[in-house]
Amino acid sequence: MELAEIQDQQLMELPLFDQIDRNDIRPMLTCLGAFVREYRRKEYAVLDDELMAHVCVLMSGCIFMLKEDQEGHRSILTYIQPGELFGESFALRHSPVTSVSFLAARSSQVLCLPLAKTLHTCSNRCVFHETLVSNLYELLSRKNLALMQKIDILSRDTLRDKLLSFLRLQLTGDSKAGASRGLSIQGSTVTLPMNKSELARYLNVNRTSLCRELHAM
Repeated sequence: MELAEIQDQQLMELPLFDQIDRNDIRPMLTCLGAFVREYRRKEYAVLDDELMAHVCVLMSGCIFMLKEDQEGHRSILTYIQPGELFGESFALRHSPVTSVSFLAARSSQVLCLPLAKTLHTCSNRCVFHETLVSNLYELLSRKNLALMQKIDILSRDTLRDKLLSFLRLQLTGDSKAGASRGLSIQGSTVTLPMNKSELARYLNVNRTSLCRELHAM
């Protein structure tokens, strides 16, 4: 898909472009050399040990960050929802090679921005480029917070405590939202960003035990 095919409204809804005039977004993306990639469900966006030279912004869909061992076991380290970044941690390294994979959990559109041009303003020194960099740092801080929340979840002693901690984050909106599966907890409906098998991998627990605990709650 070409960048020109993306609707202005879809670009304006991305947090990366907060406080940037809609008339400046497309010229800026052209200046940066940005492009769009589309991925089918279960298609890899980035493979382990791949060179990463772009900051990726998810426009639609859902992307899992996976770690796979030599036996083929997968762990879902985190999940990326529309408006969020991925791959930037590797692109920022002196040796920008990934140590994880990024897999489309469902059909996804990704906006890719070359890192060097994104971080460093051109000779025009446009004000909106400075705003872009500021927004980038804001998104990085949100991502760090989400990873801290996962560490807190995994530090819980029991499976039930892990589940309750995860579900409360979904319920309060302190974590990510925007999925299609609902679960009732204490009279409220929690929206899950993944199915039960994926949730088991995310929490690093046995799926059967997870289903049993969910049924008992």
